[in-house]
Amino acid sequence: MIRKTLMLLYAIGAYILSMAALVYIMGFLIDLGVPKGISGDTIAAGQSLGTWSAILINTGLVALFGLHHSITARTSFKRWWTKIIPEPIERATYLYMTTAMTALLVMFWQPIPITIWHVRSDLAAGFIYTGYASIWTMMVAATFHFGHFGFLGLTQAWQNFRDTKPAPSSMTARYLYALVRHPISLGWMLAPLMTPHFTVGHLVFAAATFAYILLATPFEEADLIEEIGEPYRNYRDRVPTFVPFAKRRLVDPDQRRR
Repeated sequence: MIRKTLMLLYAIGAYILSMAALVYIMGFLIDLGVPKGISGDTIAAGQSLGTWSAILINTGLVALFGLHHSITARTSFKRWWTKIIPEPIERATYLYMTTAMTALLVMFWQPIPITIWHVRSDLAAGFIYTGYASIWTMMVAATFHFGHFGFLGLTQAWQNFRDTKPAPSSMTARYLYALVRHPISLGWMLAPLMTPHFTVGHLVFAAATFAYILLATPFEEADLIEEIGEPYRNYRDRVPTFVPFAKRRLVDPDQRRR
């Protein structure tokens, strides 16, 4: 019982830290309410390395964060990883690693405060901030579609603590997931753009994130097809990847199996 209690406390810690990291990133991307934002601290002293060096470092940081996510989220990695980490805290451990990667990204990020656009109208800026908040609200809401607390590692530890079995996984395409297959990824592509003061640093983050998502999504979907099978193939044929209401090309089932 002590072991299960410790696992539950471990998962609770992961949940708290991951939510704190998420809130920090929200402020980081718009330079609001955090000690160091994407354009720098109060001194904005990130130009000493030179612009191109800063671009390379920042791109590498986003790529490192993406590689962590891509590798540790793969089904094949999880099969190996759960031989070392108990399954009830596998997701929580992933969140601890993600929080550490977020801290590294923020700590070593090189601000490039060269302005691309700056909206000075308070009304227009208010609309932009509202859009920014709406994107994050959408992203958080999307986690409840398949179980917010399971997504953040609590459900697994709680079921282990209570000696209950997880419910069989099932696939439903409702709400946000009836519009696009990857609403969270869509949010990550849009959020860096929603700022009144858009700098080269924002552009680097946005471009690197966009490129990573485009490269990683096929691998993520391959895992989903392996896990869910034909229902996900049908879903993929009906629902667009990122752009709501985009027309999907219907694929003949016989052709798809070739």
